[in-house]
Amino acid sequence: MTVTVDPTRCIGCGMCAYAAPEVFAIVGRHSTVIAQPEPGRTGRVYDAANGCPVNAIRVTR
Repeated sequence: MTVTVDPTRCIGCGMCAYAAPEVFAIVGRHSTVIAQPEPGRTGRVYDAANGCPVNAIRVTR
């Protein structure tokens, strides 16, 4: 699984960093992927992607 954040869409609301702090962090005004999720610990990453208000998070397998 690969997680990316489109910085041109991200508004820095912080929802993803709250949902999966081991994967996302707010740096400056945008979310950043700080680590790819470990296998078996992807549920919160999908929650973050589904909850992103501007659909800036992409999860690919």
